[in-house]
Amino acid sequence: MTESDDIIAAVPSGLLHFKRVNDHVSKPWSEGRLLPNTATLNDSSVSGVAAQSDNSRLWVYCVSGGKLHSFYRSTKDGSSWVKDSHSPFPKYRISGTPAVTSSGGWDSQRWNLVVPCQSGGLLHTSTKGSSEKMLWEPIDHIAKDLGFISSVSVATIQRNSGSLYGYSFEKTDIVMVCVARGRLHTAEGKLAQSPSGYSSPLKWEAQAPTRILHPGEVTGNPMLIKKDSANQLDLLVPSAEGGIFHFIRTASTPDEWHMIACITFHQGLPAASCLAIHSNTSYGKRKFRAVIQSGGRLYYVMTTESAKPWSGSYLRPIVSPGPLSG
Repeated sequence: MTESDDIIAAVPSGLLHFKRVNDHVSKPWSEGRLLPNTATLNDSSVSGVAAQSDNSRLWVYCVSGGKLHSFYRSTKDGSSWVKDSHSPFPKYRISGTPAVTSSGGWDSQRWNLVVPCQSGGLLHTSTKGSSEKMLWEPIDHIAKDLGFISSVSVATIQRNSGSLYGYSFEKTDIVMVCVARGRLHTAEGKLAQSPSGYSSPLKWEAQAPTRILHPGEVTGNPMLIKKDSANQLDLLVPSAEGGIFHFIRTASTPDEWHMIACITFHQGLPAASCLAIHSNTSYGKRKFRAVIQSGGRLYYVMTTESAKPWSGSYLRPIVSPGPLSG
């Protein structure tokens, strides 16, 4: 799911795209349309999907058969999907659920793409400036000691690195959270050039991963969300026993993750296998929007940031998107 509520789902017939239609309360979802030539990229072969949009394009990345597959289309209505044949990881076998995020700040056109490697650890690369050209930096292989990683989420935060002649300079830190053997692990590091020169490749200088303490095993995929104009991060991840764990990491406590809620749903619902979530601030109130996959079905849930997050929220099934749905 993207910030504009574009949703990409792997279904038996391929990759399906639809989006939320906010001005139709009774029919809140657009007609679902399959991405062309994705019949083999279906719910039985795809291990994870990630999506990213900018002002001009919507990009989709999925992992299947040990490879990364990517597609894009213009954000203009009626645009056709195009398959991108240039993989940023041609020499690696990958698996699990990938993650993609913008660097943000002055470097918002640069994207960071992270995928689990089949041999263990994570692979990272970033675009060289403009996302229109899709040229990629050399690959960083991190967190090898964690072994097999099933899913990962990444977010970027901006830190002031000083000023010169009245201009402030920021550096980009990448924060990752991943799931390995049912436990959460995190690592952080700056995206920086090597000392060899200004034109040298960018490298993610990630620190060694550390554990995030949590009650019980986790499953599915984690989701990191950055709060607007602040370096606070929210982390949500499905619990293996059902429901969703919600943690926060504030700017004043960057080394601590605080669990602020355990979102529980009605009994009998299987543990979530996939989670997508975004937030936005409107009239001073921050709202969360999430899509959860459970038992082969999709559910939509919304809430507002408060002293009791997710209290009273409930899942709304997404059934047969489109104007002809019941």
